[in-house]
Amino acid sequence: MSHGKIDFGEYIHQLRTEHKLSQKIVADKLGIDISMLSKIEHGERQVQSHMIKPVAELFDLEYRMLQIRYLNQRIISGFGDEPFFKDSLMILLKQKKEI
Repeated sequence: MSHGKIDFGEYIHQLRTEHKLSQKIVADKLGIDISMLSKIEHGERQVQSHMIKPVAELFDLEYRMLQIRYLNQRIISGFGDEPFFKDSLMILLKQKKEI
């Protein structure tokens, strides 16, 4: 990722190794196989949104903050290089306040 932040898959790998958990344990908790987890950890596949809550539970993290981190990465990786990215976000936030 070009924005200097750790990729979400790398973050899961970091958490898994810090907690000394096997790929099997984490993959089982996420409802995926080991090869899929490996691809996620190596940035070859994206974490899916339904995996965020199990990750939070497994590593005793605050779900809200983990969800925000996940969404931030998805938004930045998908649109961060667009020329009017910031302007678009500002308009979106203003529109959401009005609703």
